[in-house]
Amino acid sequence: MGSYKYKFGLFHGRFQHIQLGHQKVIDKMLSECEEAILLVGECQSYGSKRNPFNVLDRIDLIKRIYGDNKRLKIGFFPDLHGIPKTEGEYREWGNWIVSFCQFYTGKIPEVVYGGSETKLEWLYKNYDMKFEKVERDGISATQLRDYLLNGDESAWQKVTDPKIHSRFSYLRKIVSEVCKD
Repeated sequence: MGSYKYKFGLFHGRFQHIQLGHQKVIDKMLSECEEAILLVGECQSYGSKRNPFNVLDRIDLIKRIYGDNKRLKIGFFPDLHGIPKTEGEYREWGNWIVSFCQFYTGKIPEVVYGGSETKLEWLYKNYDMKFEKVERDGISATQLRDYLLNGDESAWQKVTDPKIHSRFSYLRKIVSEVCKD
């Protein structure tokens, strides 16, 4: 296993779109795991205020930042019905996410990474996994969309990786189309 704390780690989210808070979690995972998988959720959702970007655009942005890292596999999965509210629903979601992790890698993660607010213990109660929660510095998808919608490129650049700064106009156009009334 070398100098890594864990053999295999998982981080999942919507990534609508990737920002420095997500990267903080991904970077911690990559520093601690020999191998890692990033799963993009709600792959079927796009074209709404909550989910403006399609899965291909979201993965493209991630690959612009991490595409050369051979230890990071990137995949996606559709969400189950509704937002989980009970421990049982969270466990169902956890099983669902693990099934996609196994599909892409043939493995069950040893550790799952998430933001400090994530109910990882509920999601993965059926598994013997460790949990690493990382404070994501309070950057929200709503903030990102507002920066794009308002054309505030300077504020947007402060919370995004320079490797995706060239995509500002493209992303702004998508958000503007989705949010026009």
